[in-house]
Amino acid sequence: MECNEWRIQALLVFTVVALSSVTSTAFFLPAISYSQLSPTPSSNNIANTKVVILSFDDNRKGDFTYAKPILDKYGFKATFFIICGKTTDKGAMNWQEIASMQSDGMDIESHTMTHKHLNHLSANALNFEIAGSKQCLANHGYNTMSFAYPYDEGADNVTVVNTVAKYYDLARTGSEPLMFLNCNGFKNHPQTDCKTYLPDGKLTYANRYAIRSLSFDRYEIKDLFNNASIFSDFGQILKGQSNYNKGNGIISLSGIGNNVGGAVPLITFHNVRPVNNVPYTTNVGVFAELMKYLHDNGYKVLDMANLRYDTKSNVFHIT
Repeated sequence: MECNEWRIQALLVFTVVALSSVTSTAFFLPAISYSQLSPTPSSNNIANTKVVILSFDDNRKGDFTYAKPILDKYGFKATFFIICGKTTDKGAMNWQEIASMQSDGMDIESHTMTHKHLNHLSANALNFEIAGSKQCLANHGYNTMSFAYPYDEGADNVTVVNTVAKYYDLARTGSEPLMFLNCNGFKNHPQTDCKTYLPDGKLTYANRYAIRSLSFDRYEIKDLFNNASIFSDFGQILKGQSNYNKGNGIISLSGIGNNVGGAVPLITFHNVRPVNNVPYTTNVGVFAELMKYLHDNGYKVLDMANLRYDTKSNVFHIT
């Protein structure tokens, strides 16, 4: 490659990371921007009824290098679920980078030791992945309260859930566009509250160890990485909460679970990098536009630490 070409590409990558202008995302986002989707202007009357919880799985280096500066630009915080035994892998965040995340206000939580399929493990192996991860993170100074199931597997398995419940307050799984904070909005899984077990001893669909979320990477794959479809899906996911977050449901945030409750989208990303059409990798330009959409439309961006479970009323609250 000619020297001048190398310098031009390096400058473009630097510009994207710095996010100094709208042009910065255009290099990676040539087709469409969110502004073409007619976003709803924000207002003080509705801002607190529009909430999203963001998380990132698998401690990929791209999330530190590319996603974090974009989050920082808007003052957004997110949860980063760490695979504790994978911090030295190629392309993974190291402990220094993870510490930098936390010092800047990001939430650090547990995603097992080695990202195994939990439903197929022996009791000892299961304990190693779940309890071992909590201890491993504690050894590095992180008191983790939330757990994320690898591959969204395990939340329907009594043995797995009972192990998780020994060590964590909450656990996140898939695959729903909204998490109903009273757990009573899932049409195919009727519940009256968020208790972990049904009267017959079976696990409920949504509970403190089965907080429903979605991996946005799956939408990107479904959309064949078409930017217009990606932005349309993102907007529809966010707007889905509007039918449920009314009145006192979310205006005060701390009272979101009162009355008829509320609904919050929990959106997960995996790796943010300046590449296109790679499964479970979000293009940095696309990610920048998605975050800009949240900011410009008045969404309250939270992390898992803002989600609390009320053991008396058996519902969730946002703090």
